[in-house]
Amino acid sequence: GLLGEELYYVIQEPPTTETELGGVIDRFIVNITSSTDQSEDYRFGGGDVAGDMDKITYNFIKITSGWGPLTPFILDPYVEDISLSKSTGRVYVVHNKFSWMGWLKSNMVLEPELVDRLVVSLSRRIKKHISFVNPLAEGACGDGFRVSLLYGDAVSPHGSSLVVRKRSGITWTITKLINEGFLTSIITSYLWLVLENKGWIIIAGHVGSGKTTLLQALLSLIPPYKKVITIEDTPEISGTTGLWEPLVEKSEVFTQTSQIDSFTLLKFALRRRPDYIVIGEVRGVEARLLVQASRLGHGVLNTIHADSPESVLKRLIAPPISIPRNLLNNIWTIVLTGVQGSKRKVVSLSEIGDDTSPAEVCSNTDESCAIERVVSSSTRLGRLYSSKDELYGEIIRRAVFLERLVSKGIFTISDLAVKLLEFYGKVEEAVREYR
Repeated sequence: GLLGEELYYVIQEPPTTETELGGVIDRFIVNITSSTDQSEDYRFGGGDVAGDMDKITYNFIKITSGWGPLTPFILDPYVEDISLSKSTGRVYVVHNKFSWMGWLKSNMVLEPELVDRLVVSLSRRIKKHISFVNPLAEGACGDGFRVSLLYGDAVSPHGSSLVVRKRSGITWTITKLINEGFLTSIITSYLWLVLENKGWIIIAGHVGSGKTTLLQALLSLIPPYKKVITIEDTPEISGTTGLWEPLVEKSEVFTQTSQIDSFTLLKFALRRRPDYIVIGEVRGVEARLLVQASRLGHGVLNTIHADSPESVLKRLIAPPISIPRNLLNNIWTIVLTGVQGSKRKVVSLSEIGDDTSPAEVCSNTDESCAIERVVSSSTRLGRLYSSKDELYGEIIRRAVFLERLVSKGIFTISDLAVKLLEFYGKVEEAVREYR
């Protein structure tokens, strides 16, 4: 809400009587004698504090979940990031609907001692040791949220602090993103064709520009009979329409170094006959294996922090990644995401040509990415069709199909999977051929 001229995130927690507090204690006693975790339904940030639960349930979750005063922010599926510092005691959040405004102040202010206790409590939750001697810790919670912790004033004069990067409570499908205006049906149809032909797509952008959101949505376009292996340091991807096998890095508890890193997982994944390999974020030498995966005929998708197609290529050829420049033409498309006005959007599409330099296919800065521009500029897709007219017709066919799904409200992965099977019709064809 607005307080003065500033936008605040306002928490209004229900008051609790002594009788209701007794109910919380009773429920806790019942829970520790039961094998069922009654807070499980609200664990992933999908609940509505005001509408989905009574006060006893809410306070029970607040006490037993380990999140304490941060519980209402954890339960809100639209809160993406949470920040708290001992110096101010105020909780700040990044809200999905207002991400263009950056960090929003909340009306919650905690005592300094509580911030210290919360940091120590969360370090136990991620199974990491934190102290004045070892003041930094980060890791993933069991519910998929990533926590970065700082304890004491040894490395920061502001004292203890924490940042929580939440796993989205919303599963983004491509139709939902089209409906939200993140990208157009024409851009989607182009990316769909690249996906279908198992090209390598890199999604680039700055922090909070919607890279992972778009990655998740593109996976919803993969046919349900294709196998997808995802590799992440923190699980954020919540499923695909295909045969999905998620892999997550494993870290040592005390050294906080990766025991099983993305490079190891990627080598492992290549032996499991995937149709598509997806890495949540490329940072190091694992990118070299993506080149190999692409050359072997696997579809490849990944995100990377970069603000332009040129900076993507610079990161890939520079240490520690160090991909030889002559191998960069294995990349088909670089999708640049960003914030325009108050919305996250696809800003541009670029293809990597034989000369390993990016060539813009279309730009969304003028609120349009016309099909004529896409057809005339796409060298990659142009090679797959006998004429520009044939490519034009295929993009139109898919764009009309997608717009029809949006108009009918087909926004869930399960519903989209059914419609994709109808679109391809390949399962029925395979059965007929077998017979």
